[in-house]
Amino acid sequence: MLFGDRSKYVTLVAGLAFAALLMCQQGAIFLGLLTQATGPLQNVRQPDLWVADPGITWVAEYRALSDEKLARVRSVPGVEWAEPFFSAYAVVELADNRFKRVQILGIPRTTLVGRPEQMVEGRVEDLWRPDAIVVEEHSARLMNGVKVGDVLKINDRRAVVVGLCKAKRGFESNGIVYTTFDNAVRYSPVGRERISYVLVKVKPGSDVSRVQQSINALGDAAAFTPTQFRDRTVFFIVVATGIGVNFGITIALGFVVGLLLSAAIFYQFTLENLRYFAVLKALGTSTRRLIGMVLLQALIVGVIGFGIGAGAAGAFTMISKKFESDLASYFPWQLLVGAFFATLFTIGLGSLLSIRRVIRVQPGMVFTA
Repeated sequence: MLFGDRSKYVTLVAGLAFAALLMCQQGAIFLGLLTQATGPLQNVRQPDLWVADPGITWVAEYRALSDEKLARVRSVPGVEWAEPFFSAYAVVELADNRFKRVQILGIPRTTLVGRPEQMVEGRVEDLWRPDAIVVEEHSARLMNGVKVGDVLKINDRRAVVVGLCKAKRGFESNGIVYTTFDNAVRYSPVGRERISYVLVKVKPGSDVSRVQQSINALGDAAAFTPTQFRDRTVFFIVVATGIGVNFGITIALGFVVGLLLSAAIFYQFTLENLRYFAVLKALGTSTRRLIGMVLLQALIVGVIGFGIGAGAAGAFTMISKKFESDLASYFPWQLLVGAFFATLFTIGLGSLLSIRRVIRVQPGMVFTA
């Protein structure tokens, strides 16, 4: 029955594949944007805690901390080291009279905590040189392909490219530039309080949660683990912006398209084969067995359709990562499993009308004209 009508079978599989593609691809882009929203949290791995102003809602909006607060955090029992971290934006003047807005990340000169994990060209220690900056590799291509040794102007101040690195960008930054903390303050001037975050490493053997509570007890600072800070940022993006609603609507549309299309085609397919179900019923086949046949047909087209759609979404994700596309895409296995069960649920709901019609079929129908 299922493979006998090739046109309806192909249409049903294609519809479910399109629905699975929408759910997987849009879900992957949504998760990719949420990951990008965490900004420097993607690249800074060394600290156990991030210390910020207690009123912070997400990583890109902060109230600067004073040097006094840095000293107080360093005095907390269990803290091995606490280092300042600077994050702000500046304008880079390019050679062809264009400009590019970049994110300036300032790391402490002595320890280089918060440095990029992978250098493509040059050494991170070259940041000790005067006016030195390290540019993220993809950002360098956006900046007219700047190379090591090039001299740029950042907010009318001289900057010398001493290296290229690999780093993950935030969704609101066109590029990332690393430099020392003091240079970052010069490139993007701020007020008297200059520290964006304090990065804290807990002593070996000390309890991270206890040190976190001690920092919070200071009253004018809040400590977050990287996971807590990431979750707070993601929650803000989903709730306070339209990103969650927009992608939710698109994913829901994929589900609804798959449901309506599968229900319509599967019901029509069942009606056209109703005489065969009547024959089986006349031969003594139980209603439960007939329902199982319908569900098996639904399972087959659901799995095939999902495989095609998820495969296309996975290929899109791999291609975008290979070519380092600006379009963020993150396709974890949890999304794949969720989309699979959503597709099965879709085809299951779509087959309810067919099951109802099969249950009501009369064996005598086989003798009608």
